[in-house]
Amino acid sequence: MELVGLCVWNADKAGRDAGELIGREPVGVAASHDLDPLIALRPDAVTYFGNGMRDNVQTTAEIARFLEAGINVVTSSLASAIHPHSTGDGNLATLRAACEKGGATLLASGVDPGFATGMLSVAAYSAAHRIDRVRLQEFANYGNYPDEATGRHIWGFGLPLNAETLVSSGVMLRSTWSGTVEANAHALGWTIEDWKTTCVTAPARQDYDTAIGKIARGTTSAVWFQLIGVVSGAEKMVLEHINWIDAGDIPDGWPMPPQYRGNLAETSYRICVEGQPAYDIELAMADGDMDGLGITAMHCVNAIPMVVAAEPGVIDQCRIVPYGPGV
Repeated sequence: MELVGLCVWNADKAGRDAGELIGREPVGVAASHDLDPLIALRPDAVTYFGNGMRDNVQTTAEIARFLEAGINVVTSSLASAIHPHSTGDGNLATLRAACEKGGATLLASGVDPGFATGMLSVAAYSAAHRIDRVRLQEFANYGNYPDEATGRHIWGFGLPLNAETLVSSGVMLRSTWSGTVEANAHALGWTIEDWKTTCVTAPARQDYDTAIGKIARGTTSAVWFQLIGVVSGAEKMVLEHINWIDAGDIPDGWPMPPQYRGNLAETSYRICVEGQPAYDIELAMADGDMDGLGITAMHCVNAIPMVVAAEPGVIDQCRIVPYGPGV
């Protein structure tokens, strides 16, 4: 693949070489602060990594511009588009229309929602004789993640234990992960008939200086939330996060994080299949910060050849053949 253009959100980076921006030798591609020059290049594909969690409407509009111009897109910024057959998000109508107008293809992915709780989990079901219940788990240290708007104001770290946030209220759980839960249920022939959400918090044992600022003793340092899909009256499909500022604040009785070769994995995923046989599959990363972000990006980037060759439309990642680098 050849890099032909780059757009940056930070205007201070405009005009700088793409290679220099990532600490490498210049590659002869200067960064722009405007989408129009990228569209004028008419590349085969665009990798879009904007912050769709904060502004889903703008993200949808910008991606639609590329699709309408006939440019294929891979992105980690639109959770609702990861499983387009399993969500009623109104933005999908805009994206599908843009794909049809431009004859282009869109693939949305990431790690969660995305690879770990989508393609990997669905593949895991093929080894079961009978499945009674599934738990899709993320474990992650948010104290190292330099995004205060997400960590403090959406997850609630550093806020009072009973603070209402988009996570604790369940609003964000439904908007971000309901498609994931429904796609996994679909793979098992299940229909989600009702939804439940839970969220519990645990306090910091001491003050912490973190990538999102100070977390005071007694405020929220650990969060365990669940989005539960009810099937035939039973809680059969559970997506849950156990996220923390300091792992020592995770209470007894909560699901415990996996290890990476003997040490706590700062970012990891676990697929728990309850049935016959019963088994867990763990994806634990050596470097929780960099590897988590790397998987988020590379599951999109590695898909570019497949997306370019695909028929126009929005691809559901749970309904495609697995792929790897250079495939």
